[in-house]
Amino acid sequence: MPIRFALRAFGGPALVAVATLAVVGCGAGPVKPASELAPPEPASVSPSAVASASRPLTAEQLVSAALPQESPEEDWHPVSVREPQVSDWDDPVSDPACRQLLAAAHAQRPSQPAPTVVGQTFNWKDDNGGASTLASYGNSGAVAVFAEVREGLSTCRYYESPAPTTTYKGTVTVDPAPRLGDEAVQFEVTAPTEVGPHVTQYTVVRTGSVIATFTKLSVGGRDIRAFPPAMIAQQISLLQQAQS
Repeated sequence: MPIRFALRAFGGPALVAVATLAVVGCGAGPVKPASELAPPEPASVSPSAVASASRPLTAEQLVSAALPQESPEEDWHPVSVREPQVSDWDDPVSDPACRQLLAAAHAQRPSQPAPTVVGQTFNWKDDNGGASTLASYGNSGAVAVFAEVREGLSTCRYYESPAPTTTYKGTVTVDPAPRLGDEAVQFEVTAPTEVGPHVTQYTVVRTGSVIATFTKLSVGGRDIRAFPPAMIAQQISLLQQAQS
């Protein structure tokens, strides 16, 4: 029976909680030591990138652009609009770079104006499922927030955070960036637990004014390791169409 999980992040919904352990994490493919991978290049902000990021989508437009449910085997929760949230810097994530990375990926970094955010969860048969967060920013905010994602990922390699019964210890691994949207990164967090390693994939993509974050949890190697790439590509295509 698959283990369900819920997100808690920085003063709003939490880091990822699975069973009795709060887990946040990311990445797809085999775990590679961070030393074998070059850190992400700093984000360059060109005039065209700024212009493309200055057309925000409304909540209704984001909901309309979310992935549709197409398979009877999929248990997809309705798309929900999230109230604006800002990271609580007192949240006990031990490494400031990791705190910035996770807050920016979850659309909880300070931004003016605040982004419009919608979320969707996916529960596949015999699998722990995944989730997506779509955040649309105004005034080139998506470019600035994605730069904070890159900055945090350049140095975040390990962090600890209190969990209900123990301390969550996450090792961050950078994966090759997918060729999606205007810019993208992918990474994973691996944490030891009593039922085996918990690995959560993060794929973060900026498309114009929207940052889309996809998370996929794997427990003890028994689940689908990566958020389905075809679904990510479809979501990015829908966001591009919505902004055209």
